[in-house]
Amino acid sequence: MKRLILSVLIVAIAVSGFSQKHIRLSFIGSPSIDWMSSNNTESKSQKISLGYDFGLSGDYYLSEDERYCFTTGLQISNLGGELTYRTGSDFQFSGSTLPNLSQIKYHLRYVEVPLGIKLKTDEFHRVRYWGMFGISPMVNISAKGDSNNGTLYKTNITDEVNLFNLGMNIGLGFDFDLGGNNSVTAGLIFQNGLLDVTKDNVVADKTVVNSLKLKFGLIF
Repeated sequence: MKRLILSVLIVAIAVSGFSQKHIRLSFIGSPSIDWMSSNNTESKSQKISLGYDFGLSGDYYLSEDERYCFTTGLQISNLGGELTYRTGSDFQFSGSTLPNLSQIKYHLRYVEVPLGIKLKTDEFHRVRYWGMFGISPMVNISAKGDSNNGTLYKTNITDEVNLFNLGMNIGLGFDFDLGGNNSVTAGLIFQNGLLDVTKDNVVADKTVVNSLKLKFGLIF
């Protein structure tokens, strides 16, 4: 996995360095379905969560026909999920004592910088289809939690959440030409979490956040 991430970064840097100065920017928004997954049965994943992203995206094209580009941007990502902790006894979580089998819902906010390669088809009746692959480094800027017994409610839980996160993105979509230099874009993106988002204060595990995102954007 480390080799895969390193390869994507090297390709992205190379593409950015040698690309022509043909750039298109877009405002994007993405409602998402998120879920947390743990490799330890003591912190079992429970239910899904609804999230959303918004921000600015830029496509740096390699050719005049706009078929290949390096894509990046800056966005705010609101992710989350729910975990049930099976510790066998009461446990400490962010300064509070919670009973065994407590369910904690995580509300996580990140600054995300997606890096990827996008490939596009030729235009068919004003529509161009695309596929993309890349990664998204993220920095946590907010972490709040709720517990099912009401002990936690929008409680600051940054001491239970790691600062950095990383996701791998795979997606498909299309751009529709509105005329002139404007287009709308839509796509479906799967983001697979690669790094542990929780600290091992309660149980020793690796918990990742996965997302299925419906991307919409206006291209200038």
